[in-house]
Amino acid sequence: MQTILLIESDPAALVARSLVLRCFGYAVLEADSRDEAWRACVEHVGTIHLILTEAILEKESSIEFVGRLQLLYPRISALFLSDASSAELADRQCVPCEYAFLRKPFRADALADTIRELLEDPKTC
Repeated sequence: MQTILLIESDPAALVARSLVLRCFGYAVLEADSRDEAWRACVEHVGTIHLILTEAILEKESSIEFVGRLQLLYPRISALFLSDASSAELADRQCVPCEYAFLRKPFRADALADTIRELLEDPKTC
């Protein structure tokens, strides 16, 4: 079973997205902040395959945070949720791993398809 680290500061969205991901068949580590996410990663036994987070959260950009996570999980992929267009964000940032942007609002099937593409056909980072 593949594991997804879900970082979501809104408690209702955290529960809802976690439930959807579990229905898709993934194990989910939930965190409401980067600090909590980092603790979960350090304590987790096994591989984390994907981080699912807002494109910009707290002080550090999500892209910088994923770069730090690669120290623990070199093959981790990232799915960034965004209000801005994917092209705009990709142009402004250098992403250190296999990634995708998903513009909000999105449907559950779009989320499932994007995750599947990232995890089943990863490109070399």
